[in-house]
Amino acid sequence: MSGAKSLKVLVTGARGSLGSAVLKKFAQSGATVFGADMDGPFEKVTGATFIPVNLADTKSVKESLGGLEADVLVHCAGGFRFSMTDQLQDNDLDFLINANLKSGIILAREVLPSMKKKNFGRIVFVSARGTQNPSAGLSAYLASKAGLNMLVGSLADETKDFNINVNAVLPTIIDTPMNRMDMPQADFTKWVQPTELADIMHSLTTPLFNSVHGALIPVAGRV
Repeated sequence: MSGAKSLKVLVTGARGSLGSAVLKKFAQSGATVFGADMDGPFEKVTGATFIPVNLADTKSVKESLGGLEADVLVHCAGGFRFSMTDQLQDNDLDFLINANLKSGIILAREVLPSMKKKNFGRIVFVSARGTQNPSAGLSAYLASKAGLNMLVGSLADETKDFNINVNAVLPTIIDTPMNRMDMPQADFTKWVQPTELADIMHSLTTPLFNSVHGALIPVAGRV
């Protein structure tokens, strides 16, 4: 591709703190950006278009994103639930699998055909540092994110001959209003800033990182 200004970028979770930061970063670079998320209030950003969609539903993804033919997919959407395994509810398990794993598979399946046809593509997922250092109460959450790690590895092997790079960032705690509300006594200065993570994710789609493929990149902050 000739440069950032010719890129068509799909950012999921665009209404969230991280997705919004990523969307703004790509828009500032001059790319044509599409922000996908469940329907609701969306901050207007110059150069960005919002698309309401259920990312874990094949029909919704095809209807809303089918003709997009994105050059870059940055999948920020996801979900979190805390529960000891013996207390885990089915609805929470389904939510985590759908939000963190199924959505990633559906989106990859949607964007790959056009990327292969163009012989170019960049895909960045958001996993979790905890998949490399698991702890209690996170079994279903981390299992869903670990599945995403395996998706990255498999996709990297599938796409290595098509100039498509697939990577994931593995943050610890991201500094969001919701996380601050859930952990009011924490030292927020040690958390990962959404804008910093957005910079890293944007960089992974640039020529500087052409040789980085199939990587799981920890972004730990100071946690």
